[in-house]
Amino acid sequence: MLGRILAGRYELLEKLGGGGMAVVYKGKDRLLNRAVTVKLLRDQYAHDQEFVRKFRREAQAVASLSHPNIVSIYDVGQEGDLHYLVMEYVEGKSLRTVIQEEGALEPSRAVELSQQICEALHHAHEHQIIHRDIKPHNILITRNGRAKVTDFGIALAASTATVTYEGNMVGSVHYVSPEQARGEPTTPQSDVYSAGIVLYEMLTGEVPFIGETPIGIAMKHVQESPRPPRDIRPEIPPALERVVAKALIKDLSRRYKTANEMWADLEKIRLILMGEDMPAKDFGGVGGDKMKDNTGPRRRRKARPLAWVLFFLIILAGLYATFLGFAQWFVIGETRVPDVVDLPLYQAQLRLNEAGLKTEVGEKRHHLRIVQGNVISQSQEPDTVIKKGRTIRLDLSLGPELREVPDVTGETVRMARTRLQNAEFVVDPNEEQVFHPDIPPGRVINTDPQPLTRQPRGSTIKLIVSAGPQLQEVTMPNLIGRYLDEVRKDIDALGLFMNLTYTDSPHFFAGQVAAQEPAPDSPVTQGTTVNLVISKGGGPPAQPATVTVPVPNDGKQHQVSIVVSDRKSTRTEYSQRHSGGDYVQVVVAYYGEGVVQVFLNDEKIYERRVP
Repeated sequence: MLGRILAGRYELLEKLGGGGMAVVYKGKDRLLNRAVTVKLLRDQYAHDQEFVRKFRREAQAVASLSHPNIVSIYDVGQEGDLHYLVMEYVEGKSLRTVIQEEGALEPSRAVELSQQICEALHHAHEHQIIHRDIKPHNILITRNGRAKVTDFGIALAASTATVTYEGNMVGSVHYVSPEQARGEPTTPQSDVYSAGIVLYEMLTGEVPFIGETPIGIAMKHVQESPRPPRDIRPEIPPALERVVAKALIKDLSRRYKTANEMWADLEKIRLILMGEDMPAKDFGGVGGDKMKDNTGPRRRRKARPLAWVLFFLIILAGLYATFLGFAQWFVIGETRVPDVVDLPLYQAQLRLNEAGLKTEVGEKRHHLRIVQGNVISQSQEPDTVIKKGRTIRLDLSLGPELREVPDVTGETVRMARTRLQNAEFVVDPNEEQVFHPDIPPGRVINTDPQPLTRQPRGSTIKLIVSAGPQLQEVTMPNLIGRYLDEVRKDIDALGLFMNLTYTDSPHFFAGQVAAQEPAPDSPVTQGTTVNLVISKGGGPPAQPATVTVPVPNDGKQHQVSIVVSDRKSTRTEYSQRHSGGDYVQVVVAYYGEGVVQVFLNDEKIYERRVP
């Protein structure tokens, strides 16, 4: 792939890395002579037509964003089955790498970077664009310390697909908002929540929720409060901890409404960290959202020396527990099975668990429409009412099964259709007709998608078929009175076809054209069939014409020729040598109308029409 040039201008120079959805290269824009970043979609997404359509539309929308804290998108395109995104090249590291190398950041630096992230999100939200996948991996830190948010286009197109790859969760689940984890629509507040997680990680060096499985982490986003950052790092200012707390509130009505609101509170903290005093009232909106651990010490009650009372209570509690245990065998709550088809596995598990149901993964199989890692089917139909605690089996998609498109170039349409259908593709019933100077009409020129590319089994292939050379407009010649043999050559040379009918004609001889359609000098498109009426015989009778020729009296010999052109033919009726001073008189025959020409030594000296 290195050295390849896309769209005649973007040269791939160096592989920078890759994620679940794209491979990233450093490139050079040869037209503008500047470094660029080129992201190539991976095959399983490049062959998903709906994903590609959404990816291109959203990338073009994001390209309209212009902000110093957003990585600019320069171009989006396709070359063959390769879909690519051309972006601003940023010299620096991802925030993820910075945290891995340096650990927790100083509060002042974390505040500064978080403000820049908020500025980028505020600008995008003003243009009705939600990122949906804010995480340190998607934030680049330039060499001069500026934060630049990237991957808007891919995150938008992927939606929930950004958190699954080959059936496994990737880093996004640590930063996903509660509403995203539940599969609900995302809003700008979802980005604010993720930005709060990023700020938490910058301050502490760790994410607030960890677990053994993605579903476990997602459940914590929905149900649990994070450990207060000051428990991990006491030097974090309390006011800054309250900003993190408000960004991570699960109740949308209490969370920051906009990234700009979060930026404003961070600005107050930035001023304090710079040594400027701020009134305590300036943080009144944040102070009520402290992260609390409600597991503090309890007051001990005085023990009472009533052992028999305690014994009696223990007996009652045991009987009650036994009763409840037996009751559970007979009285189990019911629940309605949610519809989880086409959801990522972790979202499906979360919805079913919230409904009081267990899950297990069933078989994995290919599916033309449902992306890899999403649920194809569930063992209980949606809206079915069943007992809580039941296990629902979830079958997962492996994505579309890819097949190589056979090369049917040069074959007939019928043969091409058979080969493509045998390869388990659907053939578009409407071929695309294209003029071609060399390939005969009815033969396949190409396919869309192109031959030998790998496409989902069952996807539609369109045949591009030759219509032959592009037809030109020619002028219809005058064929009346000409013989069929010579007419046939002219018609073929013009790219026309003939339809012949025969008739008796008193005016034309056998084999001559008696009538034609279109008329002489009419414009005709190549490939048109012209109608010719051919005489079967008869013709006009012979007529006499007397021709006299005085030969110059110069003492020399001269060649005298008489040529007649009429309905029958053009022919030489007389040709003799004569002495100077001779007087030649000849009777010639003509048929119908004609022209008599006299030649002396091959030079025409006389012409007249007859009769």
